[in-house]
Parts: sequence; structure tokens; C-alpha cells
Amino acid sequence: MELLNVHKLIRTDFCFEGDPHWEDRTIVFHSTRENETRYLKTEEYLFYTQQKEMELYWKKGFKCSIEALEDVGVLNEDFPYELIIVIDTNRKIIGYVTLKDLAREMKDRFQNLEAYFHTIIDTIDNSVSVVDREGKTIVWTKGAENIFSIQKEDILGKDMKHFFPKEMLLNEESMLTGKTYRHHLHKPREDLFVLISTNPVVSNGEIIGAVAAETDVTSHVMMNRELLNASSKIQQLQHEVSKLNDIRDPFQRIKGSSSEIKKAISLAKKMAKTKENVLLLGETGVGKEVFAKSIHDECQGGKPFIALNCGALSPALFESELFGYEKGSFSGGDPNGKIGKVELAGEGTLLLDEVGDLPLDLQVKLLRVLENKSYYSVGGLTLKSVRCRVIAATNKNLDAMVENGDFREDLYYRLNTLSIEIPPLRKRKQDILELFHLFIYESSLKYDCDVHYIAPQITQLLLEYDWKGNIRELKNLVDRMVLLSEGGYIMPNLLPEKIAGSAETTFLPSSRELEKEMNQYEKQKILETLESENGNKTEAAKRLGITRATLYNKMKKLNIDGFR
Repeated sequence: MELLNVHKLIRTDFCFEGDPHWEDRTIVFHSTRENETRYLKTEEYLFYTQQKEMELYWKKGFKCSIEALEDVGVLNEDFPYELIIVIDTNRKIIGYVTLKDLAREMKDRFQNLEAYFHTIIDTIDNSVSVVDREGKTIVWTKGAENIFSIQKEDILGKDMKHFFPKEMLLNEESMLTGKTYRHHLHKPREDLFVLISTNPVVSNGEIIGAVAAETDVTSHVMMNRELLNASSKIQQLQHEVSKLNDIRDPFQRIKGSSSEIKKAISLAKKMAKTKENVLLLGETGVGKEVFAKSIHDECQGGKPFIALNCGALSPALFESELFGYEKGSFSGGDPNGKIGKVELAGEGTLLLDEVGDLPLDLQVKLLRVLENKSYYSVGGLTLKSVRCRVIAATNKNLDAMVENGDFREDLYYRLNTLSIEIPPLRKRKQDILELFHLFIYESSLKYDCDVHYIAPQITQLLLEYDWKGNIRELKNLVDRMVLLSEGGYIMPNLLPEKIAGSAETTFLPSSRELEKEMNQYEKQKILETLESENGNKTEAAKRLGITRATLYNKMKKLNIDGFR
């Protein structure tokens, strides 16, 4: 309740100066001809005490400040006083307020608040409903009438369970448990989806009812289902096309259409044509191994691709893993010996992942192998040749490590004949949604879990997040959301707190916005298919599972030019 305007209620028709009864907090009153009472000024008090026929009486007052009186916290049902003496910060009396005036002001203020309340309720387009502690409906807005097709006069004063199944009433659960729900996808009827927020109504520490606010998102759910179905079909077709194209273009497995990733792919294709060493630089999870495999497959597809994680091995094991060992070289090993990664790679590619984690003594041995193109197995006497191409990858800043003496400068330049900086996901934001839909499709197949709905506000949250773990973090997130989803509904509550943050607002795009997103996604996939088929529209239509005429119509609708 808003604060009372106490100032206008204060009466000042008196003078307390010299009042002999001030210490008793009493006020002397005198009945006037108009049958009213007022406080006696000092001189009047002295005069009337000498007039025996004049009737004087006392009223006890309660002393408090304006601030204390404004929140009406000083009043309760056992308040024994007829009036309140108002004092200032210096404890000087500035007037008094009668309980009658105070009650009248509170009544007027309550009527004003009630008028505001009803106006707000009548203005809200969304559905708002309120039930009391017995479950009876006491508020039912026009928005609720439109969504649920139940008129206000039919439901007000009646138990809401007469109109909806008990298990579908989230407001009753909120009232019984005291739990608050925010932007919860709810299904009060089989043919209806709403985004609901509920709150218990608490007064004096006791729950006396519950409020529910709902937005009809049925059309969004249906549109989202269509988008997901189309996305899944396109992803499936793209997967089939990719399997055919992998032989011709191994870089198809690197997903994304941003200029940043296209620049990195273009550079990698040029480097794939040589057999020089390549250094892949990029943060954790950007896809360095996928780049390495694509470079290898571009020119050495039929030959071995061997990966070794330098950061996962102890110094004692690294040498035997890289070079292998002869039988009887040390106790605990394979009695027949073991072939090293260099030899296994043959004339193919050896990927040294996390090369920045190598200690300095092992860096020397690696440098010698790269320079001499030969090595000895552990415990071996036969000189072996290095025939493979070496691709090194790291998430460390090797320039800074060289400057600090943590990485050998000569090894750095030996590895860094050619280098590619793979951009982090936060610098290629336009790829996030494509990757997100791809991973949704892959996870739904992997876990045999159909996804029917993705809350639109998730898109906004994904685009705003920094993705320090990059593509790997996004893929892990999608796996988690698909696994934890109920009934195939991907909702914001499945997002970890670091992504959801403090975002309380709900972003619900219109059907037009959803259609726009769907068109953009469809356009991108058609372009990719046309490019993979070298502009052959007949073959592209076959890959997409549509007729040639339908493809032409879609190309016209989506403004796809350049394939005549």
C-alpha cells in the first residue's frame, strides 16, 4: 500500500507550550457549541479551569513521528488511543491526528488503489488469473477469456478445478508449495500451450492465494515444430550429401558460413596441397583436430592419420609413445615391443595435439626428429626414417612462451612453417545457430529423443554468451539439454546459470520472425546443396527430396541467384 499523506491530516488548533500535562502525554479538550472538541491552548486551559460550570475532559495521545505514522506500522487492533501526537525530528510537537481522520484517509486511499488495480487488470492483454486460499477464482482478465474461452462471469467465485484438471493447475501447486515459476512452458489443455509465471500471494507470513500470468504460445510451438522438422530433414539430407562429398571435399565436415571460418578453411585448403609442417592455433574446443583431419584427407586421404595428445602423457611415456620401443626395453612394457606413433603414421599425417604442453627436454628430442627426419626406437639400434607430415596444434600463446623461455624458439620455427589461426565461436556469432540446430539433430538421433519445441528466447541467450569452451562447449550443452528435456521440449530452465544469467525477460518472436529464421536456414542449406552439385538444379532437387519445380519456386521465394 502506498504511503499515507499524513501532513494534510495534522491538526494544529492548539498550543502545547506550558502544558502541565505534557509529561503524561495527555491532551485537554473542551466541548464547543458545534458539539466538536478541540485542544485547549494554554491560556484557555487556565481560564476554563476557573469556570466550574465548564466541562473539561482528557484524551490520551500516542506520540510518534510522521515517518512512523506514514507506514501505519504503529497501528494495530489493540491501539488504545483516540488520537496520535505528531512530533518532528527534534521531538517537538507539531500537531495531532485523530483516528477518525486517519481511517477516512485510509479508506479513500484504498478506493484509489482498487480503481488502479481494476484499470490495470482491464488493460492487460495477457491472461492474468488469481485464486484465493480455497482455490476460488477472484480475478479473470479479458486475456484469460480469449485464451481459455471461459467468460469472467462463468468462473469468478468458483473453484478453478471445475474448469481445468487439477494436475494442470500450476497456480495451485504454487499456492500449496510456495514455489515461484518463471516462464514455464505449460499445457493446461491438450490443444493449448502457454508460457506461465506463477507466484504465491503472501500476507503476514501466510499464503492466501496465488497469481498466474499466461501468454498463449500455441502458434509458436506449432511453428517451432515445423521449423525443427524442416531442420531435421535438411540436416539428414546434408548428412547424406556430406558422405558423398567427403571424398571430393573433406572440408565439408567443418560447419559454418561466417567469413571468419571461410577464411580459415580457404587457408587450410592451400596448405593441404603441400607436405610442409602446419601449426594450428586456437582456443580449446574450436575444432583443431577436425581441421587437421580435413587437411590430411585433402591430399593423403588413403594414408594413416595418427593423433597424439602431448599434454595427456607423462615425460616418461611420451618418448615410447612417439618413437615406440623394442622388446625387453623396460619392465612392465609389452614383451614384444611397441610401434611408435611416428612409424604408425607412415607416409600419412601425425597430429601432435597440445604441443605447447611439452617440457623443454622433450622439445629437444622432437626438434632433432623434425630436423634429421630420423630417430631410434627406445632401446633400439636401427635408425628409422620419418616419412609422415607433422601437424601441430595448441591453445597456448607460443610467441609468449618463446619470449619467456618456456618453448624452444628453434622448435617453434620448425613447426610454424605454415600456420592457421582458427577463430573462436564468439568471433563467428552467425555460425552459432547453424551449429546449434546441427547438434540438436545429431543429439536427437544419438539419444533417440525427438525434439518438438525449442523456446525462442534460447536463441537470444546463446548469441549473447561468450562460449569460452567454443564448439565443444556448445555441443556438450546441446547433449545435456536433449537428455534432460521433458517430452522433447527444450526450455530455458535447462540452460546453466552462467548462460541464462539474470535474464528475466521473455523474448517471444512473432510467427513472422520464426518464419524469417526458417527461411534463412532453408536458403543456406539450398545454397550449400547447389554448390556441392556445381549448380546442377536437377541433382540438387534430388538430394533435397523435392521436385525441380519446387526448387525453382523456393529459389525465387528466397532470392537465390547465380545458378542459371
